[in-house]
Amino acid sequence: MIGKSKSMNFCIGPKAIFDPNYVPPEILHRKKEEVNLYSILKDSVSDEFNLNVLYQGIQGIGKKVIINKVIQDLIKTEEDFIGFIKIPIDCKEKSINEIVFSIITDISSFTNIKVDYLQFLNCNLSELWNIFKLICNKTRNNLILVFNNIEHLKPEYYKKFLQYGKESKISSISTVNKVLKPETLDLINKFDLKKKLSYYNYHELLDIIEQRVALTFINGIDKELIEFISDLIFEHYVPVPGKGVEILRELYPILAHQNVINNLEIIEILQNQFDSIHLSDEFAMLTYISEEDILTLIFLDNLANFFLKRPNYYITIDELKELYYISCESLEYNKRMDEFYELIKALHSIGVLSFSKRSDQTLLKSDQKNLLNYKFYFMAINPKQLKAIADAIFNKF
Repeated sequence: MIGKSKSMNFCIGPKAIFDPNYVPPEILHRKKEEVNLYSILKDSVSDEFNLNVLYQGIQGIGKKVIINKVIQDLIKTEEDFIGFIKIPIDCKEKSINEIVFSIITDISSFTNIKVDYLQFLNCNLSELWNIFKLICNKTRNNLILVFNNIEHLKPEYYKKFLQYGKESKISSISTVNKVLKPETLDLINKFDLKKKLSYYNYHELLDIIEQRVALTFINGIDKELIEFISDLIFEHYVPVPGKGVEILRELYPILAHQNVINNLEIIEILQNQFDSIHLSDEFAMLTYISEEDILTLIFLDNLANFFLKRPNYYITIDELKELYYISCESLEYNKRMDEFYELIKALHSIGVLSFSKRSDQTLLKSDQKNLLNYKFYFMAINPKQLKAIADAIFNKF
């Protein structure tokens, strides 16, 4: 099944995942935030009132996409925004001098104001700040400064930008990736609008990754792989689209240029994208499994073979039961559902099996506690790794 976004019917190509400033034609599941920012920016320009806006949220949650989309649409559709200039500033790993210098160079390049950069390359901060104010006064264009990662900028410096913006024709939109330090909390009061972006649920995240796939790959990719990526993000990271885009970049050389996709190769690449998968290292898992009974070992061997012999990312609960029955029959053991449940519970606790969220929408909260109520399961570890562990233990018998 090919993964196509419901809202996309054309392909952009690799730019859709490799360009950090790419803006999709539609921002999914953030309509309220998009409309609110659009309205307040539009009203502020109409009323000639400069704004300071702050977006909070973990990296990859979509702060920059919303900001870029809204400003892009305002410049395209609103007459009051003709001639507006957006100046993006990344505060990460930059000194205040570098930040002010980059703003000066960007403004001058957009406005054709002639600046002799050689004269102030060695200027101190006070001199750079005066040049910054001078060049802002010279331009006839309205400016929007977009500060990304402001947690890396000292509060006293950022307050100067906010204060100057109120005194001039400069609005600012800022993003912060984590909770501000205690000494910066008073900075929050300087903003006219503060918005903290919430996490996505599984199906919202799936929609967004599907959209990027449709925009990137002309023939799409397997829908099950998109679901698998979404499940891994939920299980081993936090539900943000940025992680999905990062994974698609890693997979692009394989997905874009190979007609036959090796699922085991994909799983190995995906495994390396999550540090938490490696916390339960092979030795720890080997130690745990070696203490289990022979039935568990045979079941694990059958489970590994299931994924090694089939191009699957998932196994259903019925298929797991079938593997359990086969394992019992090979030892002439009686089949017991309580034993099967304890087996699945144990494998879930050590990270061998995880349940998929692709089919849990209809489950009640009370039902979600029972692992057997989920239809699909997946392995975060590579089945080749599990097979090697099982073989190593079998060799000891």
